[in-house]
Amino acid sequence: MDDQSERIRKRAHEIWEEEGRPEGREYSHWLRARADIQAEDGEKPKRPESPLDFLGLSIGRIQPA
Repeated sequence: MDDQSERIRKRAHEIWEEEGRPEGREYSHWLRARADIQAEDGEKPKRPESPLDFLGLSIGRIQPA
């Protein structure tokens, strides 16, 4: 896991705790954390192509045979 990914993970955990540890908000927390870290790094926020991207489960585009 690269440094930015680790920082996002830690920030998402902080957000989760700040909100009282709600269930089912992982994606929302991760998006907020990513935006926070990208802002700290001076990057323009990016939008994931798939909800699975935030978990690292994206398999890319499927090409027809």
